[in-house]
Amino acid sequence: MDENFKDIHKAKKLLEINKMLTKSLKIEEILKSVIIAATELIDVSGVFIIYLYDEKTKTLKFAEGQDVNKEAFEKIAFAPGESIAGRVFQEKKSKLFTSEEEIDDYMKNMTAKNYQYYYKGIKERKIKSTFVVPIVNKNRCYGMVVVNNFSRKNIFTKEDMQVIEVVADQTAIAIDNSNVYQDLKEKNNLLRQSYAIHNQFYELIIEGRGIENVISLLEKIIESPVQFDHEIKEYDKENIFPIVRGNERLGLLKFEKAFNDFSYMSKIAIEQASLPIALELVKNNALFEKEIHFREEVFNQLMEGISDRDLQHALQYVKWKKDWTVQCMIMEGKDKSLWQLDKLIEKERFIQSIERISQSLGIDSLIFTRTFQVIVIVPEPKKNRLYELIKQIKIYWNNMEVIYGIGRETNIKELSVSYQEAIRSIGYAKHHQMEIVEYAMLGVERLLYEVDEDVLKMFMHDKLQHLYSLDESFIETLQVFIHLNKNHKLTAEHLHIHANTLYYRLRKIEEALDIQFDDEKDWIDFVIAFRLYVASNKKDG
Repeated sequence: MDENFKDIHKAKKLLEINKMLTKSLKIEEILKSVIIAATELIDVSGVFIIYLYDEKTKTLKFAEGQDVNKEAFEKIAFAPGESIAGRVFQEKKSKLFTSEEEIDDYMKNMTAKNYQYYYKGIKERKIKSTFVVPIVNKNRCYGMVVVNNFSRKNIFTKEDMQVIEVVADQTAIAIDNSNVYQDLKEKNNLLRQSYAIHNQFYELIIEGRGIENVISLLEKIIESPVQFDHEIKEYDKENIFPIVRGNERLGLLKFEKAFNDFSYMSKIAIEQASLPIALELVKNNALFEKEIHFREEVFNQLMEGISDRDLQHALQYVKWKKDWTVQCMIMEGKDKSLWQLDKLIEKERFIQSIERISQSLGIDSLIFTRTFQVIVIVPEPKKNRLYELIKQIKIYWNNMEVIYGIGRETNIKELSVSYQEAIRSIGYAKHHQMEIVEYAMLGVERLLYEVDEDVLKMFMHDKLQHLYSLDESFIETLQVFIHLNKNHKLTAEHLHIHANTLYYRLRKIEEALDIQFDDEKDWIDFVIAFRLYVASNKKDG
């Protein structure tokens, strides 16, 4: 009857423990309940210790205990496989020890540091018998319950261990529920914080406070310096966070430490901050596009000719004076456009870089775009100033292949003339694979763009038709002879031929063309026709 009564008592106690464990979701309360329950269920007096596995340190740490020096135990950290607790944690099976020899064997791999605190923690007593029960749920071991006995007269039994196993199973479920609750609580807290951060940045967007205020708020939240960079350069990838719109990178945030070293909430704040920055950049780009369009309208007015009053307004905008001269330059990509059409910020960055370079040289240029060309109108163009501008652009955009067409210097009312010349120059540069073409430096080549092509062909045919019957050496002789300004001696030396041979070739050409090189009109007509012939052949090639 007594044994049956004990069993019924334990069964009732276990039910009470189950109710007690399910009432609380706080891990500290759960563990204290386990200790109380264990002392009431075990007939043999013992010392109860609970270890829990720490995911961060990957060690078993003291969580709760009875009749121990808690301060000493809190300094213990068992590795999986170390001592009795570590072995049971790895095997996830309960273990009963009834002899001191077996206990000592299992504890012999305990580190000296852990043993020092452990021996102090159990108040320097010798363990006579003990058992360890893992706290396991769904094959996950959360820790273990250790029950120690320091009396030879009272030895633990397998039944004692089985009772604690039931408690440990209930404890594992309670811990699992507590973890789920704490996880939900933490996520809910993070959600509230995230929402609060979102609202702060949203207010900045509504108020239009600008990127500087967004950065300032972000620095306060993450408690770390932040730098925004418009330019896309090579940085330590771990210390940056890109500001992205679709497939385009608009800029980046730079930090003093790696992005992954920030806390979860700091990362959320950084991500939240990137949205108003991206919106601000898109807004600024829209304003920039309007400004570029307005500049083009001003240019069109100057091109078309306007009243003195409207001209004065236009000149006030560009900060020019009425009696100034201007010069037009057109920039275009050699093999591809200067910016990609689907890249919102690329065009803005390129134009703004040209503006900064121009300003650094003291030039108040009017800069705008037409399709994929950049138009630069330079006022009061001093000698070599345009070439210095080109030089600085090439240094800044050293990986970009750009061609430049330059019109002549004109007064403001004849700006359209310089513009049309720049267009012709850019066309000539593209056709002849040249980097820079200045219209004023072109010679007879201009006629290829100014005169009807049929008229040019007719003129060349009339003047040179009989030259085509002569062999290549005569053509080469003429090229050198013209280049050296009819100097017979230098021409012969350059061609490595005798003076008589040169004389023969020149006479042969004169006879074929029925002209005299000494006759000024014949010579001018011939040189023009021949230069057109050479230029035309380059064009065809």
